[in-house]
Amino acid sequence: MGPFFEKITEPTQLTMTGNYAVAGAVTQTEPDVVCAFPITPQTQSVEGLSDVVYEGRLKSAFVNTESELAAISYSTAASLTGCRVFTATASQGYLLMQEALPMAVGWRLPIYMLISARAWNAPNLSIWNSWEFTLADHGWNKIIGENVQETYDNAIMSCMIAERSLFPTLFVHDGFIISHAVHKFWAIPDEDVLKMVPREKRHFVDVEKPATWGSIVTPEYFAEQRYALVSAKEKVLPIMDEVFKEFGKVTGRNYTIIETRNLDGNKTAFLSMGSVCGNIASWQVKNADAGLIKLRTYRPFPREQLRKIIESNGIERIAVLEKNDAPGAMLPQVSQSVFSAIADMGVTLRSYIVGLGGRDVTRDEFNYIKKDIEKAEGNKPPLYKYVGLRERANKVIGVDGELDFNSHV
Repeated sequence: MGPFFEKITEPTQLTMTGNYAVAGAVTQTEPDVVCAFPITPQTQSVEGLSDVVYEGRLKSAFVNTESELAAISYSTAASLTGCRVFTATASQGYLLMQEALPMAVGWRLPIYMLISARAWNAPNLSIWNSWEFTLADHGWNKIIGENVQETYDNAIMSCMIAERSLFPTLFVHDGFIISHAVHKFWAIPDEDVLKMVPREKRHFVDVEKPATWGSIVTPEYFAEQRYALVSAKEKVLPIMDEVFKEFGKVTGRNYTIIETRNLDGNKTAFLSMGSVCGNIASWQVKNADAGLIKLRTYRPFPREQLRKIIESNGIERIAVLEKNDAPGAMLPQVSQSVFSAIADMGVTLRSYIVGLGGRDVTRDEFNYIKKDIEKAEGNKPPLYKYVGLRERANKVIGVDGELDFNSHV
């Protein structure tokens, strides 16, 4: 964290892990409160912030809470008093936060939070990468980074988005693959960051103007209050687009809500988010007959932008690569959103579960997915399958007694 102990006065190339890059970016946004509870693979981000607070670089209240639920509860309360608040978590910590996450939305609080994406502990403990953040929809904004540069930039842009939209905002990077990967990235001068993240005028608890927060809502009014949130959410994607453009003007790094690669002339496209998009891009060097649609925002879901891309490029088949499954559901979470957005467009869609629990996603798997989606016609179930499962004697390990999940082996 050494470079961030001092002011950054000019564009500076640094080399850090994704978590420490996030800690540096958050430092530059000058939060009033940092709520910290460690959980792998997020821990370094708040450790880095504790260092800059200790060194006196960041004048922030660094609060060590007793749990993730305490961290988000404290964050919500602090934000309600008008403070700028950052926190971070992953996996089981995100699960433990669920009780308080909706309140940050209902009270329209601009908290910004890092998720170092990690698998749920089911059926057993995993500390490696999956996409737990896709499973809970409370109304938080969600943006996803592919590499360390993007996660550094997203930390700043999530603060901008949260302040302007008055919705709490998650920014996500893949656990270990990005959180602990060491990349070079360009840091922005502090002065430029602070110009991009002014403190917007908003409501807050004011002892001079008493008000009631968190009171009971009777059935006569609850539906209208929920609808007000949904209506306000419709304005968030234009705000994100505005933030991306402003950030590009300052830094020269131009982001869009959806990024595409190699779509020209191709009828088949892979669709994904995060670090796997870098794998796909490198595979495309020798496989130019498949395009890539990369979602940078997951919530709000960019429905109209996706439809325009599909229509303007004549896409006929979409293979959704996602790092989560959904036992008992027709489709996993990302594919549910994609299919809902394009169901009337006549596009063949299949979901492919890859990289669960941090497993490598290989070029052989991309080759398989491309062949499989090109054989698919229409959207008759089953619509998703696992790719790269380990087998023994043509039988998937863990199925029909190959492994006993009740054993202690």
